[in-house]
Amino acid sequence: MNTGNYTKLEIFARALGAGGGIRVLSGREECRESAGNAYYRWIKIPVEQNTEYEILCEECQVSLCYLSGCENILDQGVCYLEQENGIFVKRREPEWYDSPIREAYHFTPWKNWMNDPNGLCWFQGYYHMFYQFNPHGQKWSHMYWGHAASKDLIHWTHLPVVLEPQKELLNNPEELAGGAFSGSAVVRGEEVMFFLTRSLGPCNDDDSTVQQQWVMRSGDMLHFTEEELVIKEPPRGASFDFRDPKVMYGGGKWYMVLGSSLEGKAAILLYESEDLEHWDYSGPLLTENEEGIRCVECPDFIELDGKYLAVGALMHHQDPFGRYQMSRYYVGGFADGIFTEEGRGWFDFCGNCYAMQSFEHEGRRISIGWISDFYGEHLEVENGVCGSMTIPREMRIRENRLYLTPVKEIESLKSGILYQGQGEEICLKDITPNTYKAELELKEDVPFSICLSESEDGKMLLINDGKGLRIKTHGVKSEHVTFPADVDRVEKLEIFVDRRTAEVYVNDGEAAGTKLFYDTSDAGCFILHTDTPECIERAEIFCMRSIWER
Repeated sequence: MNTGNYTKLEIFARALGAGGGIRVLSGREECRESAGNAYYRWIKIPVEQNTEYEILCEECQVSLCYLSGCENILDQGVCYLEQENGIFVKRREPEWYDSPIREAYHFTPWKNWMNDPNGLCWFQGYYHMFYQFNPHGQKWSHMYWGHAASKDLIHWTHLPVVLEPQKELLNNPEELAGGAFSGSAVVRGEEVMFFLTRSLGPCNDDDSTVQQQWVMRSGDMLHFTEEELVIKEPPRGASFDFRDPKVMYGGGKWYMVLGSSLEGKAAILLYESEDLEHWDYSGPLLTENEEGIRCVECPDFIELDGKYLAVGALMHHQDPFGRYQMSRYYVGGFADGIFTEEGRGWFDFCGNCYAMQSFEHEGRRISIGWISDFYGEHLEVENGVCGSMTIPREMRIRENRLYLTPVKEIESLKSGILYQGQGEEICLKDITPNTYKAELELKEDVPFSICLSESEDGKMLLINDGKGLRIKTHGVKSEHVTFPADVDRVEKLEIFVDRRTAEVYVNDGEAAGTKLFYDTSDAGCFILHTDTPECIERAEIFCMRSIWER
């Protein structure tokens, strides 16, 4: 393996026997590092540029390995190394991502588990996205922070891992759980501040779980200061669920919202600060009176279009349609620390979008959500990925309703036209690869059914009839759930299908829905049936390129 212009080798390794470790050889030089005994150790080894190295695993297991440390890493990204026949070789994104087991134009990590977006911001010419990450497997576990950067919100480069779980957890992973939980970014001139939760407690968390709010800083998004504690414990009456700080500025002071529950009711808690260092609790921003919600997670709170918008992910909530752990938004006014609700709705009408986070850049408020798998439909395969991110969405408020539209940059991925027409039904089968965008305009609200995905065992349909617009699945674990969009009529649809993910935008953002449908085949379909095809005023379906093509 040749290092090229990289200067560091980063390996996550766990010992399988006594003395297990990593040896790195180059000519006559040799470096040996011990692997982690209880859990994976994050090993960082300096290497010479443009030099041949051999990596040897001795009684240890490697979960993730990459080269880092080049001068232009924000553009070039890290270089991942994978074992093939016992030898570490370089793997490139275009070939690695060209697979039905991962999305092509939605962001996913290199492999294994991801959840919440963290620290979204624009800084010195780049968009940055941090995220909850388990480098070692395709299930939630002890949490790290992954990191990626982009110049256009669409094409991303993978950057080095930023944070790892606490030492207590790494030394006792079977008894403790937690790690670097979610947080947000505040850009202040030449520095970015990151507010995040550190969680530590038993694997089955209870009142002994400790969740605290910490801050770290960076001036280049590659080097980060040691974390400092800013909020040690939750306020009286709040549960141990006390996490996911989101910070905003307004009215001459800083505000932080945290997800929790208060006196047994799910709540978003509000803190105030004059200097971003000393925080005072001012009470609940809002409280959910609906039963069956353990707590709010990943809250957001912003000013938008003359209103204030709060968003909260509702842990353990299930609605009458069977949808599980949805995210709810609240629109209203805010004065003297008091939020007055004037409207509410679902952030995403399907059950696979959670933990959204937003940021502002050049007059746009942009959100990204985690495409989750709460219905347990993930198919685990070697080197697979569990979790991805939604297309970045621009947010607007109109008449106390949240509108979400895909950012305009996504249009740059359109390539060949699969279909163009009007006034007829559409039957496209064997769309390979299964990555496309469909645009539909209707003269009037008419019944229709669109098959968006189909496998030997099941299918996913977008249906509009007397019961309204909804997504329905068959032959999969979520088939008992209905996913209705809260719209009175359907006039326009934008539908993004990206292998195992579909995102549907209705009436220029009046509703948005994200749904997973796992299929190991890479052949897709778009089959539209209606008894009134003359009402289809325009229909265009485009191929979509991978974001990993350079």
